[in-house]
Amino acid sequence: MASRTGSLPTPTASIQEVANKTFDYVIIGGGTAGLVVAARLSEDPSVTVCVLEAGSANLDEPAILVPVQYGIHIGNPQFDWAFMTTPQPYANNAPALWPRGKGLGGTSGINFSFYQRPLTFDIDAIKRLGNPDWNWSRFLDYSKKVESFQPPTPEEADLNGYKYNLDSHGTDGPLLTTFPFKKSETERAFQKALSNLGAETPDDFMNGNICGVWSGLTTMDRETGNRSYSANAYYAPNASRENLKVLTNAPSSRLIFAPAGGEHGEVQADGVVFTHGGEIYTVHARREVILSAGTLKSPQILELSGIGDPSLLRPLGIDVRVDLPGVGANVQDHIYGRVVFEIDSSDKWETYDALQNSDFAREQLALYQSSREGIHTFGIGTMAYLPLKSINPEAAESVIASLVAKVAKLEDSALKEQWTLTLEALKSDNAPDCEITFIPGAAGSGYVLEAGKKHVTIVGALNHPLSRGAIHITSTNAAEQAAMDSHLFEQDEDLQIMAEILKYCRKIAATDPFKDLVVRELGPGPECVSDEQFREHAKRTTESFAHTAGSCSMLPREKGGVVDSRFKVYGTANVRVVDLSILPLHIMAHPQAFVYAIAEQAADIIKGVA
Repeated sequence: MASRTGSLPTPTASIQEVANKTFDYVIIGGGTAGLVVAARLSEDPSVTVCVLEAGSANLDEPAILVPVQYGIHIGNPQFDWAFMTTPQPYANNAPALWPRGKGLGGTSGINFSFYQRPLTFDIDAIKRLGNPDWNWSRFLDYSKKVESFQPPTPEEADLNGYKYNLDSHGTDGPLLTTFPFKKSETERAFQKALSNLGAETPDDFMNGNICGVWSGLTTMDRETGNRSYSANAYYAPNASRENLKVLTNAPSSRLIFAPAGGEHGEVQADGVVFTHGGEIYTVHARREVILSAGTLKSPQILELSGIGDPSLLRPLGIDVRVDLPGVGANVQDHIYGRVVFEIDSSDKWETYDALQNSDFAREQLALYQSSREGIHTFGIGTMAYLPLKSINPEAAESVIASLVAKVAKLEDSALKEQWTLTLEALKSDNAPDCEITFIPGAAGSGYVLEAGKKHVTIVGALNHPLSRGAIHITSTNAAEQAAMDSHLFEQDEDLQIMAEILKYCRKIAATDPFKDLVVRELGPGPECVSDEQFREHAKRTTESFAHTAGSCSMLPREKGGVVDSRFKVYGTANVRVVDLSILPLHIMAHPQAFVYAIAEQAADIIKGVA
């Protein structure tokens, strides 16, 4: 079923085809998960499916399709919602940017294209938190269903050290994956330095073990060189189906409910209110309404529909349809900091710095589009996943001791279970809470870059934070952003770990052979030495990886759950949530592959075949 990613005639629906019409399924959100579910449900020609996407189609956009344009979408309203958090009191009271994909394909169209599965521990954690049907074997089957893996050439594999096991990959799924065409010499030096620090390379990073340093997959079509994402993998090949209607520029406001509920007293969704062209419309659902609006929007739509915490809804004049306090709670994120270096400017070291020159950038774009050559062939692929105990054993002992004491005192049983699992991970040699990624260029701001110089960035991320945020509406206006509070560094252990990760990034740069290309450190700079200075640097510069999860957690209802293990919202007869918001405890890997797999799983559940 793999789809080539070249230009395809891809119609979208007109308002006349959707407004006041009735479909079997209405899906809110045409992003990573929503288009997967839509494509699978509409495989049955007797089933009608409508997708409401708030953004534009953005199809055949070079800004999306051509790789190595990292970050160009951020803040651009055509591609990015550019949400902002509330001021963060534990991070100098500054708000933070939460970028999120806007338009068909959602974040799969603007992310860095990393494709990696989580640990077996991560999937087992979902099961242990109250979802007995979940397990690694089932997850792996659905993940393979997503993928059409395109192996590198033997020459590419040998030159770049690419390791893979064909048995761990899908071969006929819609989404195309491969390794980057080329690896820069700077990236090779980075990987060798990590190896010299003791990081091993797993034989098969796609089979539940991501510990160590390795070169990962990217979502790309080797034939065309274009990004493969949910819009051209799942939607475009199926856009001509008469039973599938996708309406863009149609933000959803709220669900509407039938006067009579379900047979067990649950509320029964009858449709969705949405806007298009400045007008308000309704579309009706015969069977189910499926929210795939993402972690930041799905809870907002539920609350506007009267599903949530009564103490938040009633003051806004919203009738409470389902008392469900877990909506918008348990929010978790992957956060990162960075250390930036100026390096030797000789031709041997390839970086993205030259793309700052607009003429050169245009030349390189044209070169890539015509011949698949040039700077756009150098994807970001090398990363390390390491336990804190391998970065700094003493710091790990300190964090573990602190967390043990907190868990012992904790009265919130749901959070206690989650933190107990996090504690288990911290003690393990095989559960990496720390991620190190390499960018052959200067990322971020706060330092002066000299023209003609070359730079690299070592990015360090915390993927299992203890802090829990919240996302809640503050008005009944669906166009108004909900209050998004990440609670960044509310738990001091997160800050402590982040500081240790940044110190380790500097250590990598001081290790052979990477140290031979470093000229100087630009950020945080050599004056940053003490633990407290690293903590302050983390407070000033830590950002979101845009992997926010948990706001509609798949947990038992009495433990703050919003959906059951079959994605159905508690207290409803026919409302499901299918996106990253259902994840009750964050995974320790980039979540793109996880989202695709759970969307495939949810589609089978909805179809009644799982």
